[in-house]
Amino acid sequence: MSVTATAVTAVPVDSWSDSISRAFPRAGETPDAAARESLLSRLHRHYVAYMAGPADFAHIPRLNTDPAITAIEEAWLAWEDSQVDPLQLPSSGAEFRTWFLDVADRHTQPEFCDYLANEATLEQMALFFMGEELVDSKFDDLMAMVQIGTQGHTKLTIAENYWDEMGEGDIDQVHTRMFEHSAVYMRARLADAGIGQEALFCPEAFENACLLLMYGIHRHLNPRALGAMGVLEQSASPRFQAMVDGCNRLHVPADVIDYQRIHVHVDADHGAEWFEGVFVPLVDKSPELLREISLGVATRVRVANAYYRRIWEAMLRLPH
Repeated sequence: MSVTATAVTAVPVDSWSDSISRAFPRAGETPDAAARESLLSRLHRHYVAYMAGPADFAHIPRLNTDPAITAIEEAWLAWEDSQVDPLQLPSSGAEFRTWFLDVADRHTQPEFCDYLANEATLEQMALFFMGEELVDSKFDDLMAMVQIGTQGHTKLTIAENYWDEMGEGDIDQVHTRMFEHSAVYMRARLADAGIGQEALFCPEAFENACLLLMYGIHRHLNPRALGAMGVLEQSASPRFQAMVDGCNRLHVPADVIDYQRIHVHVDADHGAEWFEGVFVPLVDKSPELLREISLGVATRVRVANAYYRRIWEAMLRLPH
């Protein structure tokens, strides 16, 4: 789904309060999916507009001036925090290593990966690519944003990863440029089959898309961004390998999956580097910082797991 940067008009928060309370209810109550999708899709438009390029400067919204956006963010953050059992988070830097690697290992989605590699049709694969576009198309900007304010080995590790995202100086190898090449092909395959992208209009897809954007845009959530991006890098390689294997099985042109192919190895390297270069220098600095990083990890995993379940269901509903 290609989203253009447009200004987001401020709306009085009172007109959103009922939707917010239904989308992010108190503990024990079931969220209203339609309200959740509506609010999160609005949040996504706001973030994408905020991250627009220089030519769209006149349409870039100012942060913290739309009370509805602020209310949605605060309610969503509180709701996500309530989904995490604090007793399951590590209480020390020493505990963090084992906890993080265990969480990341359980986040690799083996059954879904097996389906992508061995059973998915081209149209199903294309729909999954479109879901991934909501995150991957902004990943280099996110990498640049989380680097702000870091120091020493942490900054150098993120900088090295960012240089990889920039194709090591080769414009044709810039990762978001490569992903867009994949997306153009897959979007056309859906169009050829007469399949729209309505299946992506669900709260789980927008949660997955918005989480890293919210963490990256708001400076006080930087530790959570570091945690979320770290577990993403650590666990992504099997999914990329499954996408490559499935696309090869479906005779997708090799150049279309160059992005996925290089990330099989790049993300494995980045995951290890992120742990040693980003997490190790930070997790012992304070209990509060450890908690924020760990919340970023745990929330990313919860949100992404829900997204993968939902996108798989949508794929299975496509006509064969």
